[in-house]
Amino acid sequence: MAAKTISFPKGRGHLTHNNREFICNNVVPERTSWNRTYIQESLKDAYEKCFGQALRDYNAAQKRKDRQKEDYLKEIENSGNKEKTFYENIVQIGKKADTPVTDENGVLTEEAKAAIGVLDRYAKTFQERNPNLYLFNCVMHLDEATPHLHIDYIPVAHGYKNGMKTRNSLTKAFQQMGFAKAVSRKQNETVAWQEREREYLTELCREQGIEIEVLGIQRDNLSLPEYKAAMREVEELEQQAVALDMQNVALGRQNDDLEQRTSELCGQMQEMEAHNDELVLQAQKLTDQIEEAETKEKAAKEILAKHDLRAETLKMISKEVTAKTKDMKSAAVPMTNLFGGEEYVKIKKSDWNKLLDAFNRSVSRNHLLEKYEKKISALEKKIVTLSEQVEKLKRFVASRGLGEAFVEYVKSLAPKTMKQRLADAKSVSDAYNRQRDVSERGQSGKSRQWQQEM
Repeated sequence: MAAKTISFPKGRGHLTHNNREFICNNVVPERTSWNRTYIQESLKDAYEKCFGQALRDYNAAQKRKDRQKEDYLKEIENSGNKEKTFYENIVQIGKKADTPVTDENGVLTEEAKAAIGVLDRYAKTFQERNPNLYLFNCVMHLDEATPHLHIDYIPVAHGYKNGMKTRNSLTKAFQQMGFAKAVSRKQNETVAWQEREREYLTELCREQGIEIEVLGIQRDNLSLPEYKAAMREVEELEQQAVALDMQNVALGRQNDDLEQRTSELCGQMQEMEAHNDELVLQAQKLTDQIEEAETKEKAAKEILAKHDLRAETLKMISKEVTAKTKDMKSAAVPMTNLFGGEEYVKIKKSDWNKLLDAFNRSVSRNHLLEKYEKKISALEKKIVTLSEQVEKLKRFVASRGLGEAFVEYVKSLAPKTMKQRLADAKSVSDAYNRQRDVSERGQSGKSRQWQQEM
């Protein structure tokens, strides 16, 4: 059996093609039933399994609804960081010339049977070998020229400190499976993973008796001058690659510094947000206390204003009493005692009854006036106490660092309801958070610029 090649390229990820929801020209429909489906799960369901709980935990920790995430799959689809919702590799043993699916009679070839055995074993062990690559769609096609697999997977990385704890990240998924961090364009996590998978496929092929050919650069069809020119071009390209590698390493260091600075800024922003939320709650509480004190003071002043009529009332009463007294004096006739001693007055019985009635009313009014005088005195003391409480609250507001601007803000809300005050306070907080979001996007934009330059 002639040596064969192993193909492990990246696929385009056409799930409708992979699952034969439509048929291309290179497909033999009569053999579509020969295809093997190992797993076929919708991308939406796969994202729910991989990131659903992390998304719910993240949203539960957010105090503000505008910071919550509705659909992580759509977020990755619309990402500006060139992130992919999933990745695909096509695995093939041999080529059309040495490993056709069928012979001229339409019968499955021995070469195809051997390749199918290798591909079947590889598909069934993929998930166990790659725990951070969630396999959601895997099919073997036997209705085309050569047997091959379509491996579709989602990278799953855990342990993020900020944001969602579990995310879609191919690089970190490889690192968490034990692959070293990239040091150059040719030495990175993806290249190391592909080499490992090729080695595993090679071992499977050897177990099936399939010899594998390692492709390299050959001089077979080149003359000596052409070969030397090609080698010079290769050397120049290698030098350029080295220079680019050095530049990438430098940019990587700068990017690491930028990421660290961004992380520090994010921490500071979170602390500022927490402090801002605390101040808002404190301001609302103090506003309630001031409003309650001002309401009590206003009620006391209204009551006192009613009792301020006592002066006018007393004047009217005094005039009435003076007039009645004058009438009583004119109705009484002085009489001299024949035996000397105390002087008497003579008065009609009807006038006497009026005199008794006036006396009774006078006594009652005196008692009522005494009662109101005591109540008025108590209210005046209460007003003084309430005024002192309001002043203390205002001084406390200033001492807590809210400043004179907050005092003016409270005064400006005097005619408004408490609901309106809370709405205005929320508006101020939202404006601050929008400014902070703009700052975060600016930092994120710089980070993406570094990555694009790399």
